[in-house]
Parts: sequence; structure tokens; C-alpha cells
Amino acid sequence: MKPTTLLLLLLCFVLGWTSCGEDDEDPVTAAATLNYDGPNATAPQLPPGTNTFAAYFPPAETERLRGGTLNKISFYLTRIPQSTSVVIYADGPDDRTPGAELYRRDITGRTTTTEWNEHLLLGDAIELTGQGLWLAIEVELAQGEPQSVGCDAGRSYSPNGDRLLISTVSDWTSFNELNGETVNWNIRGEVSTP
Repeated sequence: MKPTTLLLLLLCFVLGWTSCGEDDEDPVTAAATLNYDGPNATAPQLPPGTNTFAAYFPPAETERLRGGTLNKISFYLTRIPQSTSVVIYADGPDDRTPGAELYRRDITGRTTTTEWNEHLLLGDAIELTGQGLWLAIEVELAQGEPQSVGCDAGRSYSPNGDRLLISTVSDWTSFNELNGETVNWNIRGEVSTP
């Protein structure tokens, strides 16, 4: 072996050894996603007025992320509604009803694209405590504009992925209970975990 080749191998070994040391000062923050949905397929037709789409994540889903921080909500729009708000609810009395409102932002002026939209919680990030959590998008639909929040094709359907409060009723339901179809809303939460 030539001395140049030996020197090169030694240099690669030293560089590789020092770049992976255990004394790195900054801990790596990983991200996890709370979601049930797959790729966007379509959007349901709903009555005009205020309609709220939600995904419910019970304690069995959030416990694994205890101590993490919910810092971003992503959702898919197929049409721009008259108004859009991001709403996060605490766990409620059962898996059919959300609890107290933890967060609400009207983002109407910022929802200008019919694709994935992201909303950063910034200084209002929510720490996960192992309790259930509802991630919701509330929209105001105009007469003749029945579509807004998208959904997947339901291949990985979860009964917690299609919670719905429509303008014509006062109780939460699911899209499946309304018409028998299995879909998951395209709503996702990003959680930073230490």
C-alpha cells in the first residue's frame, strides 16, 4: 500500500470518528405526526354555513408523545371557503364530543391555495400531556360552494378521523354516520419531541 493511500485512509477514519462523538451539545429534536389520513382524494359536499372537520386523537394515541409540543397544523383545501379557522380542543367527556377549546385562530386571509396549507402555532404551541386532543378546521361555506376540507379515499379508515359538526345539526357526528362512506379528513398535527 502506498503511503499516500494509507494517509488518506487514516484521515477518513479520524474524520469519521470525530464527527460522531457523544459530546454533541445540541440534542436532536425529532418530529412526529398526528394523523389518520392518506393522500387527498376528494372533499365532501356539505350544507352552507359553519362546518367543522376534526380528527380526534384519544389518550392511547397521544401518550406516546407525552412531553412533546404540537406546533403545526396542516390541512388540505379543495376550494377556498368564505372563512377558515384552526381550532384545537381538549379531550371531552367521550370520543364523540370535544372538550374545552385550547386554541383558535382565524386564518381566512392566509388560506389562498387549494392544496396543503400549514398553520404554525408559534408562541402558542401546545404541550402534550397524554390527554386526548381534537385537531379541527372550521369553515364557512357559501351557498353553492359545498366543498372545502379534503379527505383521503378511506383505505386506512379510522372512526376518529372523520369527526364532523355540520351547520344543520347541533351535535358532533362522523361523516360515516351521515352517509356510510369511510374517509379521513386531511388534517395533520406536527409534534416536536425531545
